[in-house]
Amino acid sequence: MTLTLPEPRAVLDLLSMFIGGRPPLAPSRGMDLTMPAYGTYVCWLNAADGTTEGAILTDLAATLYIGGGLIMMPENALREMGNRGEVSDAVLDGLGEVFNNVRGLLNRIKLNPHVTPTDPVLYEPPAADSPQGWIYLAERRVDLHGHTAFGQATLTLIGR
Repeated sequence: MTLTLPEPRAVLDLLSMFIGGRPPLAPSRGMDLTMPAYGTYVCWLNAADGTTEGAILTDLAATLYIGGGLIMMPENALREMGNRGEVSDAVLDGLGEVFNNVRGLLNRIKLNPHVTPTDPVLYEPPAADSPQGWIYLAERRVDLHGHTAFGQATLTLIGR
């Protein structure tokens, strides 16, 4: 089954609802999934039968901006994490909560399979012949990119 993605504006509206204010992200070219920057996180979107139907990815800056913004962590603490190239479990929990709500957008689109997100984990590019190898050929993408207090940030939503 294929996953129809929401319009970029719907994703941005959802983000603004959770982190307050309009996110400084706009549709743009997305990240290279074969060689992403260190600190890129992924949440796989799985159907009831266990097949992976999509993914949501954020680079380190977007992870700090979205996850840290949701839990209202002080900007200085988030910058320190960014300088170390790591995020706290609390930031990942915040990111996971936002991803769960993005999943809600997907599940409300007529004819989409019902998907459930995994917890966000560091993204390791899958082998092309693995069950997640489809990600390299996915034509359905919403790529959002912009400058945050933590640097250039990218959020990518992919449908199989």
